[in-house]
Amino acid sequence: MRQDLDRLMKEQGLAGLVVFAYDRYSPAMYYATGQKLHFGVYFRTADGGAHLIHDPMERDQAAQVGCDHSSFPQHRLNQLIDQEGHPARGFGRLIADGCATLGMRGRVAIFGELAAGFAHTLLARALEVSPALEIDARHPDIMALARMTKDPAEIEAIRRAAKGAVAAIERLRDFLRSLHRDGEHFRHNGSGPVALGEIRRLLQSEFLAHGLAEDGESIVSQGRDAGVPHNRGNDADLLRAGTPLLIDIFPCEAGGGYHSDLTRTFCLGKPPEELKKLYADVHDAFHLGMEKLEIGAPCRAIQEEVCGLFEQRGHATTRSRDGTEEGYVHGLGHGVGLSVHEAPRLGGPASNLQRLEHGMVITVEPGLYYPSRGLGVRIEDLVLAHPDGRFENLTPASYELEIEPEG
Repeated sequence: MRQDLDRLMKEQGLAGLVVFAYDRYSPAMYYATGQKLHFGVYFRTADGGAHLIHDPMERDQAAQVGCDHSSFPQHRLNQLIDQEGHPARGFGRLIADGCATLGMRGRVAIFGELAAGFAHTLLARALEVSPALEIDARHPDIMALARMTKDPAEIEAIRRAAKGAVAAIERLRDFLRSLHRDGEHFRHNGSGPVALGEIRRLLQSEFLAHGLAEDGESIVSQGRDAGVPHNRGNDADLLRAGTPLLIDIFPCEAGGGYHSDLTRTFCLGKPPEELKKLYADVHDAFHLGMEKLEIGAPCRAIQEEVCGLFEQRGHATTRSRDGTEEGYVHGLGHGVGLSVHEAPRLGGPASNLQRLEHGMVITVEPGLYYPSRGLGVRIEDLVLAHPDGRFENLTPASYELEIEPEG
């Protein structure tokens, strides 16, 4: 949780942290300050001292952070950049000077979304100016550790996003039921054949109605494309009968913020027996994963249980065949928050020793993928771990595979 940052800095012997938002939305800046500042440098010491240097155009948001703040012109930023001959060197010097002013000496955690070369130049210059500084390189870093669990305000934001995701899936289900079959394809209200792009636009409109937006591109794929887990689908493809239609949506608060994550697999018309069997196996694995959730349980152990079920039913898994591209090819889940994929991971290498804790918001998303056979199935829900040991499903959309159009 956000309030854990100071404790984590002290436990890990850090002098402080620095967050740099370089003219774009920064999840790290939003997390540290509670404001969507796009251009600024935030300093926080391990004992709670803080200062924000900001763009004067964002002075109103800066005032809401609740700490001392000053503007870039007050620090003569443009003159620093001219003297240094490179923006990264100028910001490196600014950061070194800010750390010195706040008495930061020793290891400092630094966060931001920067090109690698720019970040390297910035950090090198900061260490030149202030040799007393050392860059913290631990993994996981304190931001990742803090963000693994959510406070009540974060949970409420995720609930709102999850509510919008469920509404979008149920609206899609109603739309699919309303279609008119025309051979192997479908029409809507006398229009031409429905393409996957129409489905994508329907989902986007429902996100907007709930104050949400896509972060990246939702997955709307069918057939062979559904068999490659993160294939986004081809909007020009016509919706086909008897084929898996995989919908994976992860909307977030419009303008940046907290996410949801939800996947359902549909089939319009009677599904072939092979698809029905795959869906049943995935559905059973989903319920097994949900049943095995327990506060204190090793995150990776739940993945092992699901691998065992799939292997018993004849499917390759990442455990039985490393690098497999057919069968069960990914981990069981991940944390969700300001990023759609964040810690903890329900899977990964043997070095993943993280255990489930209350306050975590995680996905449970087993899937089976056979692109060579034109098949792919995934079921995914978002789950909140409560202090009393309960695991609450935040995305309780229905799970029916088969949809028989009524038109």
